Amino acid sequence: METIKLGSKSPQVKNWQYFLIGLGNNHIVADGDFGPKTHAATLKFQEANGLVADGIVGPKSYLAAFKAGYHLKEAYEYPSKPGFKPLVGNSARAKIFGNFKFRSAGDGTEAIVITDGWADKNIVRVDIPQLHGMKNVPPSGKIQFHRLGAKQLQSLFNDWEKADLIKNILTYEGSYVPRYVRGSRTTLSNHSFGTAFDINYAWNKLGQVPALVGQKGSVRELVAIANKNGFYWGGHFSRMDGMHFEVAVVK
Repeated sequence: METIKLGSKSPQVKNWQYFLIGLGNNHIVADGDFGPKTHAATLKFQEANGLVADGIVGPKSYLAAFKAGYHLKEAYEYPSKPGFKPLVGNSARAKIFGNFKFRSAGDGTEAIVITDGWADKNIVRVDIPQLHGMKNVPPSGKIQFHRLGAKQLQSLFNDWEKADLIKNILTYEGSYVPRYVRGSRTTLSNHSFGTAFDINYAWNKLGQVPALVGQKGSVRELVAIANKNGFYWGGHFSRMDGMHFEVAVVK
């Protein structure tokens, strides 16, 4: 998207001004001229969203705006959030899926090693026919997942198939991977509990706006059905993770 700032004049500026007006900045006129009032309102928005308040509307400002309801091409048909929230924190996940002992893998990454028998009791191999033959999927077509979410994982892929959406799944990037959340050494990832999986990584990378509807690699069309099966989409996280789907409600 076009980067705009004080002095910019374009239709993009007008769209940005409409957005700022929608936030309550009624003193702004949507005239396509990025003047002092638009600049001041932009600084206010950036400060409120933890951004560098420089008045320059670039990728980070647009990303924050999308989350606040900015509806332009990049936010086209963004899926609605479900009526439930994701499980946040180690204790919330352990309460449902079981607690386990672990240690750091010691290799400088977020990887951990589970040191008790939790995995043997809870991680099972689930046959997902729709993934057979796909890269990163074992030859058996069975992927590792928590036993409590196994049936709804199969139901999810069956429902996607019934809706003719399996063609949207281009790549598979794994499910059960014992590790911390990226960038953390305290909070465990849902992947550690075997309750999450990633697809279409190349088009939906962490921290980036997920591929648009109709674009290669888009998973937006898959979200509504995922929600019905108790899965929460990472595209709704504060740090967007469009490739990611995780169990939030056990069916």
